[in-house]
Amino acid sequence: MSELYTIIRAIHILAAALWLGLVMVINFVVQPVLAKLEGDLRRQVIKSIFPRIFKLASIFSATVVITGLILVYYLTNGNLEALLYGRWGISILIGSSLGILLTLFHFFLEEKLSKKIIQGKQGDNQKLEEVHLKMKIVPRVGLTILTIIFLLMINAAHGII
Repeated sequence: MSELYTIIRAIHILAAALWLGLVMVINFVVQPVLAKLEGDLRRQVIKSIFPRIFKLASIFSATVVITGLILVYYLTNGNLEALLYGRWGISILIGSSLGILLTLFHFFLEEKLSKKIIQGKQGDNQKLEEVHLKMKIVPRVGLTILTIIFLLMINAAHGII
């Protein structure tokens, strides 16, 4: 089982790093470019890149949650009560809870945002501005939460707090 554990852990860490990296690219590359664009050009760019970003975020977040749950089950021998005690357990419990909530937010609430983008009509600048505002706020909140999760997981593994 240790070889399988190593593979699952590597997939978990890689997917988590990719998810964080994607959110960083959205915040520090995509958003500044979108802020400089206006009207139909902004809409075209959003319609072109957002579905791809959404799909990648879906894959990365789901992979992190699934592999994370497997790792927690393996590391606690199915005794989830172990998450209620000590630096490791509490860090894992809080971090995984935040990750699950962020993933659920992504799949349920961002899906609505995605539909608004796709259904938006050319020239409908008010809806475009609403979507763009949400696309500025959501990734910033996501980046903050993912950073907290990373710090909690580092704390669980190495005790930095």
